Amino acid sequence: MDVSSKSANNELELSFAKTKEEKWLKENAHRAGFIIRYPKEKENITGYAYEPWHIRYIGDVAEKIYKEKLTLEEYMNKRQ
Repeated sequence: MDVSSKSANNELELSFAKTKEEKWLKENAHRAGFIIRYPKEKENITGYAYEPWHIRYIGDVAEKIYKEKLTLEEYMNKRQ
C-alpha cells in the first residue's frame, strides 16, 4: 500500500522521507502489522530503491522484522 501526506504534497516521492508523518510511520507501522517494504540501505536485498511511502501488511511478524531491522526477504531466508 502506498501512503503520503499533505506535508509531501500528497505525492509518492522521497520528500515524504523528511516529514513528521514518515517518522511516525517508520516508528509505528509494525504495531499494526505493517512494514516499510523497501527500506533505506537495503536496495541490494530488495531489488528496489528506497520507498518510504510503500508499506505492506504482514501481521504479527512485523514486530520481529522491525526489531531485527530485517527486510521481508531477509526474514523469509532466515525461516528456510
